[in-house]
Amino acid sequence: MKQIKVIKDVKQFSVYNDIEVIVFNDKLLIGDKEFNATERDDYFVDNGVLVKRDVRELTGKHSIYVNGHFEDFPIKYKSISRFSPEEYFTTEYEEGGIEKYCFNDYDREYNFAINVPRQSYLSHYDSHSSILMIPLWNKKTLAFYTKTGQKLWEYHEEDDNLKINAGCMPVVDVVVVVISQEVTAAMKLQGFDIRTGELLWKLDVSERVCPNTFFIGDDKMLYGCDVYYGDTTDLNLCKLNPVTGELQSWSVLTDEKLDVMPWLVTMHGNKLYYTDNRRGNEIGVIDVDKKELVERMPLNIEKKVTIGAPVVTDDKVYVFIKDLQELRVYEK
Repeated sequence: MKQIKVIKDVKQFSVYNDIEVIVFNDKLLIGDKEFNATERDDYFVDNGVLVKRDVRELTGKHSIYVNGHFEDFPIKYKSISRFSPEEYFTTEYEEGGIEKYCFNDYDREYNFAINVPRQSYLSHYDSHSSILMIPLWNKKTLAFYTKTGQKLWEYHEEDDNLKINAGCMPVVDVVVVVISQEVTAAMKLQGFDIRTGELLWKLDVSERVCPNTFFIGDDKMLYGCDVYYGDTTDLNLCKLNPVTGELQSWSVLTDEKLDVMPWLVTMHGNKLYYTDNRRGNEIGVIDVDKKELVERMPLNIEKKVTIGAPVVTDDKVYVFIKDLQELRVYEK
């Protein structure tokens, strides 16, 4: 990688349809288009949709970028979960234990409600099977519904020390992988038939290094990386077959002990791009086919900061350092 530019005073950054979206206090750049912006404006890309929202607005009111301008986007309930530009649902929790849902699928709308003691977490949707995955409020139960509101099945984590990772539940064909963790350490992996709830395989990973976050590769295998605890300088690469539950891992040797969080990783093509949040920081690239660490880029940041996962496109890698309001752009 080669650094090609550094942009200062950046408030927010994202990529929309391979176009850079850079937010400053007084302006917004979308590629070569410039718009006025204010400090209260919040911009982000949500599953293929560029959203503008007022940070003071608590009702969910927002607008989306369409054909070179922002248009108001009316929603039924104040919380929204987007799965694609055409698939999303809005929710609202009512005191007393009712959570209302309105699912929008292209030009169709489905309304239903479920009984829960508290508001649920961010939900996921598998468009292949048209099934919603709703992690309930305590992260001990994961409920599966059709988009029309029919409950199919649910998984309940019986281990008192474990909770479901509500942020990662990859689906490959008809298999959903449920990750149970202790705080952020993966302890158990299970594969279920997403339609019926049939348990297909189960792995106890409490005695091995295993990431709590996996990414779907082009070969439909799941990949993730984590660091070993203790004094070792090994970086651990894992490959999970979602159909059989076979889990393979390899030690990727480095000369230093890294601080890599499995959720601060991006997969693009056959490579994992990680963030190392030691003082100074770096980004690195693991080739999952070669099972090697093929590139490391020290960032040499003087201040102790925490940065998110790299943003990766076909030809560039972006590192947004929010604490410094700085965007670094690298050419692959």
